[in-house]
Amino acid sequence: MERHVDTDFDLNALCMGHITGNTAHNNIIAFPDDFTTEAKALGAEYETTANGFAVIRPLFTEPDALYTIPSFGESAVIKNVVDKIGGASKEKKVLLKLNGPYSVLASLVKPELFYRWCAKHREAIHSALDSITASMEHYLNASIDSGAGIVSLADPYAKVSILGEKRYREFAATYLLKLLRSVDGKKPVIHLCPHSSTPLVQFGYFEVKEIPTSGDSYLDTLIHRKGPLLLGNRCIYSGKIESLTSLIYTGFQ
Repeated sequence: MERHVDTDFDLNALCMGHITGNTAHNNIIAFPDDFTTEAKALGAEYETTANGFAVIRPLFTEPDALYTIPSFGESAVIKNVVDKIGGASKEKKVLLKLNGPYSVLASLVKPELFYRWCAKHREAIHSALDSITASMEHYLNASIDSGAGIVSLADPYAKVSILGEKRYREFAATYLLKLLRSVDGKKPVIHLCPHSSTPLVQFGYFEVKEIPTSGDSYLDTLIHRKGPLLLGNRCIYSGKIESLTSLIYTGFQ
């Protein structure tokens, strides 16, 4: 349900390219149009700020509700995105913008409640993250099968500065990595937002390898790359670059 509101909303360091459908690139089309798709698929409503940004309204107010999160991987909202990808992929390179499981869940609960639940209701949080991750795996793989050649994955609510290393590993890294591993055997180019890739490298989940490029913009470079390839450590909307940073699994730490 869309309702216009005047509010100062912290977009949690989401870059403009992830918030909107605009890639500023003539040969790439991005889906979905904003970052609320997963929340809407779960039944959340949203408000629109005076500046035109979607703000998700909290869906869960009691921790017990986290045990009843439904599967949404085949919902009408997700199917609509997948169908659009299938149509557009015949004409352009398609970029799928995806949120990490932790951020999907965190966006549906008031922050002061959510951080408390992470401490006092860990089992409920894990139940919800398991369910969300399974749906996200379906969404991601269906999108790739439909023609998404590039995936831009961000997990902006998962801030180590707020969670600390232990909770970051438990609630964010575990499920983000599970989502990434669900595409093993397929051949997309997956880009991790640097706010997500940096802590994963820092905590030993990945090693990095620099791949020299011809100096084109990041998106121009990705158009000509084939997967499987997992990248990170710089913004996907960067200008001219001299190298890509490949992320190489070291295993779960």
